[in-house]
This record gives sequence, structure tokens and C-alpha cells, in this order.
Amino acid sequence: MKFSLNFDSINYIKIVYRDNNDSIHCTKSAIKHLGEREIHACAKFEEGLKINTPQEVSLSFICDNGLYRTNTTLKFVEYQEPYIFFTLKTPQGLEYQQNREYFRVKLEEDAILSYKENGQNIVLPCKTHDISANGVRLILDRKIDTIEPVTIDLLFKTKGVKAGAELVRTDNDDGIYKASFHFLDLPETDIDTISQICIKKQLEYKRKSLL
Repeated sequence: MKFSLNFDSINYIKIVYRDNNDSIHCTKSAIKHLGEREIHACAKFEEGLKINTPQEVSLSFICDNGLYRTNTTLKFVEYQEPYIFFTLKTPQGLEYQQNREYFRVKLEEDAILSYKENGQNIVLPCKTHDISANGVRLILDRKIDTIEPVTIDLLFKTKGVKAGAELVRTDNDDGIYKASFHFLDLPETDIDTISQICIKKQLEYKRKSLL
């Protein structure tokens, strides 16, 4: 679709870019200016971050009515602690992505599932199968069937997340159980953490598919 968003309709943007070590970063940024030629945005300064410009980046607009995504050019950045300022080329088209900004990726990470069963506290080390900022599917060696909320510790390499969740369903695949959970009241900071991990993993998959 043609670029037609206005300043008031955008809650914030997410920029996925590479630093000068070719590591992928995702930043949640506030728009300061939205023009026909350039977008000016700012985010919290990250110590030690150096970004080569210009470079092609993935740009997402999070709005009240959904998520819009496109690619554009990051023209240059300016560092003024405690902020970093981005200047981007205004895109000419956008792709509508649904009424939510959450998408699911396959991801195998360590996790710990804690819940109560017949009055007993159960703690199960396990692995994630796939995840979004809305929920996670875990690989278990036993079937669980509980209507009570559970706790899931997601042991990401960069930053752990402790999430309350409810069981949605359990699938049995030749004795390997995959239990799907919906997160409950996940803080915005944890949503951002999981979203960034999902974006980075999705970009890794795309890069491998091109090789």
C-alpha cells in the first residue's frame, strides 16, 4: 500500500539494523518528525553501539489498527546521550501485517515450567519449540493438564524472561508432548525482549534461505 500514515496514527516504530560488527539490533523508537522525504526518530542510547550508514533496514510502524512493515534506508545516526537519533528515508509503500505485531518463529532455548498438580509443586526443565510475544510452545517429556496458571522461565542467552501463562493445548507426537501456552499480563519490557529475539531469528532464517 502507498505510504499514507500520519504522525498521530503511529504509536512507535521499530528499526532492525546492523552495527559495525554485523550484529543485528532492534530498537523501539519514537518519531520526532514524519515528512515526505525523511523520518526522524530517537531511542535510548546503547553504550558502545556503532552503526555504519547508509544501510538498508527493516522498519515497522506500530499503530492502533495494526502493524505495517517495509524496508528503507537508514541515512545517518547521531549520538547524544542519553539518546540516539535516526534519520531514515521515508518509504514509498507499506505492507499491512495483521492487527497485532506478534509473529511466531521456531526457536530452541532452555526453559523451566513450574505449576501445581494435585497440590504438589512441579518443576520441569524443558525446551522451547516456537515462540511469539503472545505465547510459547514447549517440548515436554510428560503430558500436563492444568487449568491453573503456570510460570515459565525462558532462559534466553541474552536476557531471561519469567512469564505467567495459561495452557492452551497439548499435542502428543509419538510420546513427545508439545504444550502451547498463552502469556498472561506480560510486561511491555518482556514483550519487547521476545519481539526482538523473534525478529532476529526471522532475519537469520531469511539470510540462510538466500545462501
